[in-house]
Amino acid sequence: PHPPMRRSLFWFLVLVAAAAGALTALYVLPVGVALGPCLKDWTSPSSYQPRASPLASATLPLGDGAVKVCYGRPSARGRLVFGYLVPWDRLWRFGANEPTRLFTSVPLDLAGLAVPPGRYALYAVPGPERWEIAVNRSTFHWGLDFSPAVLAKEVGRVTVPSTVTARFVEAFTLRLLAEAPGRAALVAEWERTRVVIPLAVRP
Repeated sequence: PHPPMRRSLFWFLVLVAAAAGALTALYVLPVGVALGPCLKDWTSPSSYQPRASPLASATLPLGDGAVKVCYGRPSARGRLVFGYLVPWDRLWRFGANEPTRLFTSVPLDLAGLAVPPGRYALYAVPGPERWEIAVNRSTFHWGLDFSPAVLAKEVGRVTVPSTVTARFVEAFTLRLLAEAPGRAALVAEWERTRVVIPLAVRP
């Protein structure tokens, strides 16, 4: 390219790098300051196209801090979900697109698993009566990346029961519900399935 074009390309790349650095910096800040902005993973081509599963979030004050989840929200659209679209007993990204991310500025007891303040990805292994919930430290990857490098960052897994809902839930939904001082629940609902993950502030 001609010199003016080279200069334009150079400054364009500088601006892109600066923007990427600014977004990454949001994840470097302490969770209590940034509290997990819901950012798209722009390294994936899917992020440059309209999404069938919109990015959603839920936030709840807890103890002296807060917790937040960011997740992709797929819809059933006439399909059978659990046991079909989402197979039983197989690792699932607990949503769509990017991994579902949990941000906490307080130390958590997540259904018996100790989770220090920080940023995490949540996965699930659905079953007809019980689900495994996996907590992982890797958040900079696409949601379907279950590579050894990602799985090696797993913090641990817990098992929680699933129940049948009276009403049909069209779009995958995560809610954070306060239950008592220092105690809450992360509730997942889709189709006619509900899973409740207890949360509590650890001393």
